Amino acid sequence: MDPLYFLGIGTILAVGASANGAACVVLPHKQGGGARTATQTAEAFLVIITTLGMAMAWWNIRRKQIDQHRAWMLRTMFYLGTIITSRLINLASGPILSRLGNYYGVWSCDELDFAYKKLDMPFPEAEYPQCLLPNGTLDRGFRVAVKAAELLSKPEQFAASHIQPFGANLWICIAVHIIGVEIYLGLTPRESERLRRISYEKQLEAGFANPGSAGLTSDRWGDADKWTPPK
Repeated sequence: MDPLYFLGIGTILAVGASANGAACVVLPHKQGGGARTATQTAEAFLVIITTLGMAMAWWNIRRKQIDQHRAWMLRTMFYLGTIITSRLINLASGPILSRLGNYYGVWSCDELDFAYKKLDMPFPEAEYPQCLLPNGTLDRGFRVAVKAAELLSKPEQFAASHIQPFGANLWICIAVHIIGVEIYLGLTPRESERLRRISYEKQLEAGFANPGSAGLTSDRWGDADKWTPPK
């Protein structure tokens, strides 16, 4: 059986898994520790570029354009690697923010109460008196400023030190991964050319028009010089 058949099946499964993950990300939800617009927009952008990359990879393998399938799968996997890189960088961001000081997040009193109850610690009434109503009950909808500092004795400050920089870290990592994969693709033209020759043979065998360029190639859809098979 043609190996491209299994490659196509694998791509469809990857697209399905990616779409499922993307749906979970874009579902409306409130994020604890303050409204993190930077994080939400970065996540949405990551969903867009990975979904587009998967779609391009799937279409190219359907057209037996193996070189472009490789390029778009590599792009997509590099983009998804942002999830790991951003977490690693975020481990260093907390101590840096704590050392710099003067960084704050906005938390609701309900979030503060939840964090302290999960750790079986009393609510810090002295630090957040604004959260208490005149009758002594908690005003759960009220919001207070929480300093970003790595203090284990202050769970909300520890959490804020990692929540606040995450959106910026995510955007930086996305940019680094986008640039990195394009550098890699630019450094491996011989592999791309080898796969394009195989694509030419497969497309010619399948009876496609424009063999060698039956997929989404720059010479067919852009202004690149027309690709010609080796003699």
